[in-house]
Amino acid sequence: MSVVSTITLLSNALTLALALGFLIIVLWQDIYKELNQFFAVFLLLVILWNMGSLLALGFSLVDPRSTFITIAVSIMELGFTGSSIAIYALSAILVGVHTKRFRILAFLALLIVLAYQVFLVVANAPIGYVALGDGFFRYRFQLFSTIFYLMFDGAALYLIWRYRRKVRSYGLLVGLNLFILGQTFGFLNPELQIVSLSINLCSIATLMISFSILRQEIITPLADRVRQVEAVHKVSLAITSHISIDTVLNQIATQATGWLNADAAGIFLTVNDELELVTVHNLPDSYIHAHVLIGEGVVGVAAKTQQSIYLENYNRDWRGKTDLPLAKDVFGSVISVPLIYRTETIGVLLVIAGRQGELFLRDDVQLLELLAAQAAVAIAHSHSFEEQRKLTSQVEAARSQLETVLISTENPVIAVNRQLQIIFVNPAARSLLPDGNLPNDQIITEIVPSNTLPYDYHEMLRDLRHNRAHIYEIAAKGRVYLCHLAQIGRPKAVGWVAVLNDVTQLKELDRLKSEMVRMTSHDLKNPLQAAMANLDLLTEDLSNNDTPEVQLSLSAIGKQLARMNRIIGGILDLERIKTGTISMSPCIPEQLVRNVVEEIRHLADDQRITLVTHLNQNIPTIWVDPEQFERALINLIENAIKFTPSGGEVAIEVAFDQKSNGVIFEVRDTGIGIPIELQPHVFDRFWRGAGKGQEGAEHISGTGLGLSLVKTIVENHHGEIWLNSQLNQGTRFFIRLPIRSA
Repeated sequence: MSVVSTITLLSNALTLALALGFLIIVLWQDIYKELNQFFAVFLLLVILWNMGSLLALGFSLVDPRSTFITIAVSIMELGFTGSSIAIYALSAILVGVHTKRFRILAFLALLIVLAYQVFLVVANAPIGYVALGDGFFRYRFQLFSTIFYLMFDGAALYLIWRYRRKVRSYGLLVGLNLFILGQTFGFLNPELQIVSLSINLCSIATLMISFSILRQEIITPLADRVRQVEAVHKVSLAITSHISIDTVLNQIATQATGWLNADAAGIFLTVNDELELVTVHNLPDSYIHAHVLIGEGVVGVAAKTQQSIYLENYNRDWRGKTDLPLAKDVFGSVISVPLIYRTETIGVLLVIAGRQGELFLRDDVQLLELLAAQAAVAIAHSHSFEEQRKLTSQVEAARSQLETVLISTENPVIAVNRQLQIIFVNPAARSLLPDGNLPNDQIITEIVPSNTLPYDYHEMLRDLRHNRAHIYEIAAKGRVYLCHLAQIGRPKAVGWVAVLNDVTQLKELDRLKSEMVRMTSHDLKNPLQAAMANLDLLTEDLSNNDTPEVQLSLSAIGKQLARMNRIIGGILDLERIKTGTISMSPCIPEQLVRNVVEEIRHLADDQRITLVTHLNQNIPTIWVDPEQFERALINLIENAIKFTPSGGEVAIEVAFDQKSNGVIFEVRDTGIGIPIELQPHVFDRFWRGAGKGQEGAEHISGTGLGLSLVKTIVENHHGEIWLNSQLNQGTRFFIRLPIRSA
């Protein structure tokens, strides 16, 4: 055996041993990965090729006529032909142009080669093997092997050249080309001296391929962890630096592109039920603001399912609607990762490689998901920061406008906190205070007269809680103000604000109006009484006159004079109650109701109305003006009797309400009811439902002052009055008076 052959065999054995070690490491890293599986098959077939050559050479040295030489040659040819298939399959996997059933087709081709070689051995077919002695032999490959070599090595060479940019390692690209070149030498030169060159080239190429795959699958990903940490760190800085959303999006797209050595990237954000492309990197600017419906396209499906989508070849693997124009023509590998924040998809990150560009791996999806998680937080925080900035600007603008209005208004405005310390005073309010230069933290009760503060704090708090405002009257520096007190903060009060309206002139006008009404009413009452007295005399003189027209005229004059008398009396009563002093005394509610019912029972009997009382036990004593409050109850009951047909019922009920700590008086009837559109006006002065088209009230007369008088009396007692009514089912009036001490 020659020295050259010995060195060749030893170098091949060492090279294959190293490649086999690399194979074990790669398979240990991920045995289920398609690339690792085809690499294992390729390396196994290369070992068979070299082993067959070694066995054929060894058997020829021992016995040139040995039958084992045929088996060794078959193994060598199986390894050579299978390596051609495996190098094509490995190239197709590396550049990502294989179909979904590619694995089945590749292994089927290998089975055909194996079956063919077994057939040759069983059929004892002649082989083109001639031993030359001294470790040399001559061999020519079968026609079948030649065809397979030309098909698969030629196709592999085309794929490697056509998609050379998709091969992620330069050493891998060189190794693939060198292996095909080595096979070409072995096929064209059968002598062992040249075949040794073929085996050496293929062994070196195998070692380069093995090391490149090891580096691509294990070493490079570990080294990229540093770049990943740096990218995540930059995005994290974007989160904490509160930079604009556009800058954050551009940085994310740039990081994603550089991370995967991609050609382009785009970020879609969720807008209603669509995704809008808001940022592009190495994509046409005309694509910005492109819309994709959620559930359509790669980005739409990723947003809907909240799952990343990896496409090795967009044109081959995607069958749905395209995401962007010309996507089928220019997109190669594509990864679409949803941006999820608090279980909601706020956008999608789309990273693209051109058809001749880098081939993404499935491991790249996990890397992008790591970036996407940080990106989602950055985008959400940027949105929140932008909204907060806009809201702050709006609040500052509103605060400036409000402060300008409060300073320029002539109405005094004072605001205090929960400790009653002054927090705001406008110039109009400072003019009312003893010291116009008071500090803002001074307590309000220490600097204002006691008669300007609410005289009943319990009532004030109750009004603020239920009505959100408390209104009372104060006098300061010769002026009369109506103080509107409101709460600051909801639901818990952080302070209170008081706005004072100068009503001095209005009070004077009201006094003059009341005086004029009172004087006018008195002036009208005297001639009215004289007219009524003369009418009585005239009626008596004409009592024997049987003329119907005369009697009808006398009756009409009497009714109109009586109506005018009631109107004047109602006006005088209303003004007297509004301007008069209330004489409060403790009263028993049951006794008040009995007095009223006793006084008005004759009216109910005349109208054939049943008058019923329901007086609950243990009702607390209340402080009221008996004369005024009984007048209010009489007006309510008279009104109920007036609007209830004969045979109906009017009920008066008194009960204690623990929730509001008050006594509730209820007057209900079975009358015609009040339409809901008329109910807000029943307490207005001179308002009559009969005059507003209320059905069933056409024949009922009145002044329209009764309920207005009732409301005034109730308000003088710091109570409330309201009603509940339905057409043809009756009306219920309620009066609630608070329990008060002397």
